[in-house]
Amino acid sequence: MKNREIKRWGCATRIVNGRSECDSHHVNEDVLEATYLAALKELIENAEDVVNAVKEGAELMMEPETKAAIESIEEQIIEIQEAVLALHKAKQRLEIGAQDYAAKVKELSERMKALEVKRDELQATEVKFAEVKAWLDTFISQTMKTDALTEIDGITMKMLVEKIIARDTGIEVVFKCGVAIEKEYVR
Repeated sequence: MKNREIKRWGCATRIVNGRSECDSHHVNEDVLEATYLAALKELIENAEDVVNAVKEGAELMMEPETKAAIESIEEQIIEIQEAVLALHKAKQRLEIGAQDYAAKVKELSERMKALEVKRDELQATEVKFAEVKAWLDTFISQTMKTDALTEIDGITMKMLVEKIIARDTGIEVVFKCGVAIEKEYVR
């Protein structure tokens, strides 16, 4: 099967004979690995700036007010639940009519749903903060072994890298922290 390549179009695949019919770009794995490591070393050389920028962004995302807001929402949700329970007991004692009961339950339910949506948004921010912290921890541990950076660790790569774009003359490594480094192929 020498000089045969597989080309993809959407979901269909066909075998094409020879390089003359194949327009895809080929990069030797060793060259790609060396280029990626060079980009990672460049990022590590600027580690202090990267860590400071990421920490600053993470602190804005997870300010103490966010935790306080989540706690406040939780307290409001508990208050609404207690109000619904009290309302139910009042209905059982015939202190409130069915129509008033239904209207108040609907109002409390809508307030509860709004609070739950806001709480979920804030908790998503907490999750994002944990992801950023994990990225930072991985990045810092990698910067500590800069001299030993001679091979690719797949787990570390998955933690740090969003995507790698291969071009004719080099690659662009887009790290999850938002930094993008373009590197010519290292041969």
